[in-house]
Amino acid sequence: MNEVFSESWSILPRRLHFIGIGGTGMSGLALLAHERGHIVSGSDLVENEAVRRLRARGVQVFVGHRPEQVEGVEAVVVSSAIPPSNEELVAAREKGLLVLHRGDVLALLFNPKKGIAVAGTHGKTTTTSMISLLLEVAGFSPTVLVGGELEDIGGNAKSGRGEFFVAETDESDGSFLKLHPFCAVVTNIEDDHVEFYGSMEEEKRAFARFLGNVKEDGFRVVCGDHPGVRDVLGMQNFSSLITYGMENPEVQYRGSVIAKGEEGSSFEVFRRNRRVAVFSLRVPGSHNVSNALACIAVGMELGIEVGVIARSLETFRGVKRRFERLGTVNGALVVDDYAHHPTEIRTVLQTAREQTPGRIVAVFQPHRYTRTKRLYREMARALELADYVVLLPIYSAGEPAIPGVSTELVARVLVDSGFPHVHLASTFEEAAAICLRMAREGDTILTVGAGDVWKVGTMLTA
Repeated sequence: MNEVFSESWSILPRRLHFIGIGGTGMSGLALLAHERGHIVSGSDLVENEAVRRLRARGVQVFVGHRPEQVEGVEAVVVSSAIPPSNEELVAAREKGLLVLHRGDVLALLFNPKKGIAVAGTHGKTTTTSMISLLLEVAGFSPTVLVGGELEDIGGNAKSGRGEFFVAETDESDGSFLKLHPFCAVVTNIEDDHVEFYGSMEEEKRAFARFLGNVKEDGFRVVCGDHPGVRDVLGMQNFSSLITYGMENPEVQYRGSVIAKGEEGSSFEVFRRNRRVAVFSLRVPGSHNVSNALACIAVGMELGIEVGVIARSLETFRGVKRRFERLGTVNGALVVDDYAHHPTEIRTVLQTAREQTPGRIVAVFQPHRYTRTKRLYREMARALELADYVVLLPIYSAGEPAIPGVSTELVARVLVDSGFPHVHLASTFEEAAAICLRMAREGDTILTVGAGDVWKVGTMLTA
């Protein structure tokens, strides 16, 4: 076990309570703390898969927030999603308990390690997962914290024995600026968190600071295809900069797709215009080839053999809720995906179109009122790639409702553009019934969104 990492854990109080423990980032940190010998408890408003997984590992988790649940703890951990009025947080402050932000805890554990931090608007969960699996296959025994359920480690976190810590970062609240990685990866940069930053320009400046936080002996890996990334690179000169992509001929690691199929892709990689090898993926879509290029660049810069990288990518089974095949109904394939930004929606529908002989039915649940207010037109334009669209109410993610902002905004844009098949469903059951009536052999029914729209898919395939 890495001694510096052990010391960083010892700085934390022994009894920790995570408020909102069912969140992706929080549940992963809680699991790591539990595995390191801390007495961990937590609470959340709902019981989800993350809560059940923690309980199975011996962590005490309460459903609902109550002041008495912080009795006997030494510190509470919160994320930006927890409001100051939260009952447990108020009780913790009244008792004089140490209150830690999730980002501070991650930084405390991450920064002493040889950290690999992955940031970006899209693709960071899959890219983090690919890099994590690669380091595991290469024998580095990394510690892993990822924003999704990685099939290959059976969850979203793993405590390793080696010097590397691979983490998916959170730029939504600026907490990724607390990290000082050995390697920083940026997949792309789009308009997704201007509510926090105030403007797209400020968000780009934050990414520039993130890249500037890399340790002196470290390096940066960025997607040279993306205009937002190129804007950031123009803000200052970065040393030890590695670029990758599929479209920009000037990148150092360039990929070219050879074959596409329902189960994945084969692609050729060139490093500084010299052929490296042909790689294979078992997850579909050109976007995953781009994610794999980031992993290949990181691996080769770390000195990992090409054969090991190829074997790792070929065995990568994907991340839960990333084009996840749930089953079939009436001969139609049912797929679930976390896509919630218009670019992601467009990408997942294009991927479905490439491998669907029949029609595409998209069941979409907008995520957050603020995002819907800002991007509902773009969401509608992306959904036009489907043949049928079923729209569910907005998943608030804890945000207060905004007057006049609802799923009907998306529906209205689709109808006004002449899109012929739009259905509004008020419940999951209604959405599933609509899909069931339409489903036929060769179709793909795609549930799309970062909330709990996946429940429609499980209803259809039950």
